Amino acid sequence: MSNHNGRKVVAVIIISMLIILLVAAGAYLALEDLVGGMDIQSFFEDSQAQQNEEIAASQQQAFDGYAFLEDNEKQAYARVVGMLTDFETEVKVSGVNTEEIERVLAAIDYDYPEIFWAGEFSYYFDEGNQKVSKVMVEYPYDEAEKERRQTEIEAAFQEYSRGIKSGMSDYDKVKYAYEYVIKNTIYQEDLEDDQNIYSVFGKKGSVCAGYSKAIQYLLKRTGIECSYVAGEAIGQGAHAWNLVRVDGEYYYLDATWGEFNIADNAEPEKSIFYDYFCVTTAELLKSHHPDQTLIAYPEFTATAANYFVKENKLYDLNKKSEENRFVDDLEVALNTGEKYFHYAITDANTIGAAEDLMDDVLGSYYWFSSEDSLSNTIELY
Repeated sequence: MSNHNGRKVVAVIIISMLIILLVAAGAYLALEDLVGGMDIQSFFEDSQAQQNEEIAASQQQAFDGYAFLEDNEKQAYARVVGMLTDFETEVKVSGVNTEEIERVLAAIDYDYPEIFWAGEFSYYFDEGNQKVSKVMVEYPYDEAEKERRQTEIEAAFQEYSRGIKSGMSDYDKVKYAYEYVIKNTIYQEDLEDDQNIYSVFGKKGSVCAGYSKAIQYLLKRTGIECSYVAGEAIGQGAHAWNLVRVDGEYYYLDATWGEFNIADNAEPEKSIFYDYFCVTTAELLKSHHPDQTLIAYPEFTATAANYFVKENKLYDLNKKSEENRFVDDLEVALNTGEKYFHYAITDANTIGAAEDLMDDVLGSYYWFSSEDSLSNTIELY
């Protein structure tokens, strides 16, 4: 006995599906008529770009590159970040010229230490009006290698995180990140990847860009505002460092110069210095010149989180009471087995007094003094 009802059900289903397809096709044509023949793919690309822009804006800090871009540049920024995040090799952009896209690419480099896989950029532009239509990137390795390196970086971060204790202050977190990067990184020039965080977390060797982006990466992931600063070390060439926010105030921080004695890499903790740990603009400008082409930095004057202020190692040796405190602190450091005694004085003219006091306590010793004689470090081993 044949099942005629079953055939009718199948026929009804097929007819229903055809009706749905026809309605969908009609809706598509109606949408095309409504928007005047707009490219539907572009419509969805624009929608995704808008989402990317909202995400980018929500992640930015006061002195990241993004904050200093114009609206049209921010739209291109979001598109390029989306391309890099998805490991795509090209993306359409609009509304920016060649000068503006260079600002966009610089801002992305400043703002995203976590995008360590970005390679060389190029772009198409109209030679007449200089308008850019597409940005391309070449990656130095494939996505599988990128994921392998990401796993290494995450493992390093988890190791780092074990040192983050409940109740740590902003100052404690910044100091911990600063010391961690210096202790676990050897300053080495001309290494592959020395402009990104993999050099620090994967290869344990880098230059200023790697140090600074690693600090930025660690602090941002632990809730501390930290931006990348590019410029030059006066008389030495291109350089990079950080701007950090501690208890609502901004300070400059240079971890590369924290590893002052780069020749001594057998025991990296011997090379930690604090001359550029949370310093003011005035202190920074003695030896650094920030590039303000993209980001305009106001003057930062706070001193509360400066290492010597916070650790109570700043001495006015014009006062007898301060001389006594200096001697007491130096003796405590010596008797507790510290390897270094870091200190600063308020008046360079009292450096002779400091030397006399060091002679009285230590006899012979080896020490490092800054050019202005205000910050100094004594070896105690």
